Amino acid sequence: MLLRLIWNKHTRNIVLWVFAHFMPIVKGRIMCVCWGGTKYNCNPKAITDKIIEKGLAKGQNNDKGFEIIYVFVNPSQFEGVLSKEIKAVEIGSFEYFYLLATSQFIIANTRFGGGIYWSFKKKNGQIFIQTQHGGHGIKKVEFDADLPDEYYKIAKEDTDRTDLMLSDSKYWTNVYRTSYRYRGEVLENGLPRNDIFFVNQKEERSNNKHYAIYTPTFRNNGRRDVYGFNVDKVIDALQVKFGGEWYIRVSSHPNMRDCYREIYDFSHPRLIDVGEEELQPLLLSSDILITDYSSAEMDFSLTKRPIFQLCRDRKDYDRGFYIKPEDLPFPYAETEDQLIENIMNFDNDKYLKDLDKFNIDIIGLSETGYASEAVVNWMLSKM
Repeated sequence: MLLRLIWNKHTRNIVLWVFAHFMPIVKGRIMCVCWGGTKYNCNPKAITDKIIEKGLAKGQNNDKGFEIIYVFVNPSQFEGVLSKEIKAVEIGSFEYFYLLATSQFIIANTRFGGGIYWSFKKKNGQIFIQTQHGGHGIKKVEFDADLPDEYYKIAKEDTDRTDLMLSDSKYWTNVYRTSYRYRGEVLENGLPRNDIFFVNQKEERSNNKHYAIYTPTFRNNGRRDVYGFNVDKVIDALQVKFGGEWYIRVSSHPNMRDCYREIYDFSHPRLIDVGEEELQPLLLSSDILITDYSSAEMDFSLTKRPIFQLCRDRKDYDRGFYIKPEDLPFPYAETEDQLIENIMNFDNDKYLKDLDKFNIDIIGLSETGYASEAVVNWMLSKM
């Protein structure tokens, strides 16, 4: 209680001013934040995993290596999860502001600013890498979407301080230039979190058990009637078309974590709740994807496995599109009956041809499997 009384808005502002003006930047110090400090995954984790893999972290027989710090809303939640080379710090604490003011690199996968997150101007010599949390998608984003004014304020601050963004394609680099209004450097080598699709194989399991993963995106208007489908009917179709025993995983978008369990009946023996798990490993170990407008379909397409769209609110979806979903190489449906028909009539050879043409002619895909290494090498060049 005493600490809270002392560490208030006024004392914090004084400390921030001192840190911002007098504390020197520590070469090689990295501060990472995933999903506003609620997760440990995605692109920042892939980058720091690569640093550790290459033996470049401080303490790996290398006192001059990268010092890796992750900031969390609740650091105790990640005890036993982080590698020994990583330090966990609570967002908003005295130590947090000291490390923020002295880190050479700050890496985030969502907009990072406003409030207690970044309350002073970026210092000379600090480098901010904004990885974002997805690559090329079809729904409109950032300044092209109808979002709250407060978000746009944070978005502008975030863009203005960004030194590097990561892209998986010529298409997505162009979105950075237009919708993100970003004019800085872009590494167009793919997304670090997608390297997993190039170096790993599917998890070991019985040849008879298969998984479809359902990854719908969120709606600004809060609609819930557009989610889900008859699990038994879809599983029956999958088993008839592809054989084996099928299960359906449901992965919630982070913006829906508070309500998605109210939408789906997880008492069904073939419906699996994976809403709190990291998405990329789940995609890697799944055989089929069902989605609507989520960019997860673009990540999953790197596996060359079947993707099916179910877009119940195509005509009034509230974000708008860069590419119409019906123009994608993935079978398109607006109703459950159409989804089942698409599963039963799926032509894998045609799908692969259409996917390759889309990636080359429309997207200019540049996923390499070495995105994490490209970022680490870029960071080393700044050391």
